[in-house]
Amino acid sequence: MITITTDRNIETAKLTIKLVEGFGWNITFYDLYRDNKIVENNFPKVKGIYTLVINYSKDLVYTELVLYKANPKNEHLEFDFYKENHRIFCRIKSDCATELNKEIVMNELDSDMIKTLESINTEKN
Repeated sequence: MITITTDRNIETAKLTIKLVEGFGWNITFYDLYRDNKIVENNFPKVKGIYTLVINYSKDLVYTELVLYKANPKNEHLEFDFYKENHRIFCRIKSDCATELNKEIVMNELDSDMIKTLESINTEKN
């Protein structure tokens, strides 16, 4: 189960949250929130190491490695986004992954990463 709350300064249409399983070429994406809604029944079903990826707009990102020591089927994640002093913060709570129980700040992508992403998008077109 996933709960997302925001203050009135957060544009939820710009927000995406996903878990990524695997590294390199063999990866699986579990979208948790996209297109302004929670994605139902799209959560990992086995224990393992995942990467939580939160994006806001095209230039703010947060990533965190997450270890599920047991089957995460009963996981309850809460995300509480708010904007303060021109920065976006999020309080995260997790029933199964204690390393996620924290408050984070969304970080801007560095210029090298932006150039890399732009070159990938150019190659696709």
